[in-house]
Amino acid sequence: MIKNKKMLILNLGVLLSLIFSAAVVIAGGGHYTLHTLSFSMVEVEPVVEASFDREGVVQLSDYYMQEGELILEFDAVGKGETNVRIRRRFHEGDEFIEESDRTLSVGLFNVVTDRTNGDINFNGYLTVANTVVGVLSFTWIMMLWMFLDYRRRGDFCYPMIACGGVSIYCMVLSAFLIYKLLNNGVFSFGHFLQFIREIGSYLLLVLIPVMFVLSILLFFSNILLMRHEGRRPVNALGIAFGILWFIGTLLTVGSVTIWFFNIWNFPHGNTIRSGLTYIICYFECMFLSTAVCSFLSTKYLPARDRDYIIILGCGINRDGTLMPLLRGRVDSAIRFEREQAEKTGKHAVFVPSGGQGGDEIIPESEAMARYLLSQGIPSEQIVQENKSTNTFENMQFSKNVIESHGGDIAEKKVAFATTNYHVFRGYILAKKNGFDAKGISAKTKAYFYPNAFLREFIGLLAEQKWKHLAVVILLLVLFIGLPALLWG
Repeated sequence: MIKNKKMLILNLGVLLSLIFSAAVVIAGGGHYTLHTLSFSMVEVEPVVEASFDREGVVQLSDYYMQEGELILEFDAVGKGETNVRIRRRFHEGDEFIEESDRTLSVGLFNVVTDRTNGDINFNGYLTVANTVVGVLSFTWIMMLWMFLDYRRRGDFCYPMIACGGVSIYCMVLSAFLIYKLLNNGVFSFGHFLQFIREIGSYLLLVLIPVMFVLSILLFFSNILLMRHEGRRPVNALGIAFGILWFIGTLLTVGSVTIWFFNIWNFPHGNTIRSGLTYIICYFECMFLSTAVCSFLSTKYLPARDRDYIIILGCGINRDGTLMPLLRGRVDSAIRFEREQAEKTGKHAVFVPSGGQGGDEIIPESEAMARYLLSQGIPSEQIVQENKSTNTFENMQFSKNVIESHGGDIAEKKVAFATTNYHVFRGYILAKKNGFDAKGISAKTKAYFYPNAFLREFIGLLAEQKWKHLAVVILLLVLFIGLPALLWG
């Protein structure tokens, strides 16, 4: 409910900002103020005349000197486009001097737009620029607020990753944009859009060192994984990711894209590179957020009030004893339960979860139950789930076991014990099975970590594919479609 309220506030804030910005532009759009040359040594107001190659589009309504600058006012008359030739003279009898040629158009909502020399401008462009800064800043603040709420509640999920990724993305963009505006100023809407293009490149350059380190970690962790766990496709995900990241970065850094499109005489190379840059940066921010959320999920300490602790199985030895990885999970569950009993006097019921594999002499749950008994856990505190073959079924069948043993799981406080790299996956699969559970993390070798981050990143994209596709389409429209429309 709290999350929904924050999203409602965010959506309303963005919508109202956009409506206000559009209203300001439309309200003053029928009038255009053109700032021309400055004449610091001239005190006489010049005589100005304007001629149009097409009548009935705009008209010169006024002109005046202000702090040595000649300013012209134009009003919309009708829709269309016209070239305007502006001439001036300072003294009676002087010949008119050609000042400049401008291209003015009147389009949707009767807004006068200056499209001279590939630039674009209109009254109210500063309002639009400030609105963009405001929307970016408001978005990252609200998203960070929601991210921290997820962390405080121990609610590790894909929406948490999305909040973190969007917050990083908007925070860095707004910081760069504010810096550029404060240090360089903005003189037209086209100038502002050029800032936006440049900022995408800055964001990419900031992310390159971080992503390079992560890609190297993924590469070497995959080598270790394949050496110790076998050459399965899932163990080579990091290598594939590193190659794709390198290609994407190559296409957006420097002039590679421009060179490529120039060879094929493809138009709008700059705008396409801008769009690709923002899209790649967006997914990089999502990947960074995935890594952060996965790490935080292993550091979260559940409240010592659990009714049940599910222990996720992961394979046993041929003699029925626990492999080190599984023993670590069971030990972490025992340690948590004993700390809980010591601090609160409340004992939790263990639910060892895992069926019997083709090469296993007994179910994993039975092997874990035997180990629990050997560690002094009484049999009445152990309820086995012995049918599952994967983590999803661990959660699904354990839910059934808990409800058969103690009633509605919604009324129970549940934890699950698993290896640290697997904790975030446990949160996701518990939610998919309709119940809330908090993770208890067991340590393992560090090379498992990077590949787990990548798998959750892929899971994020698969789970929320339509939302991320909508963002990609929006970025394509803003950074490829809009510039192509404005500048042709």
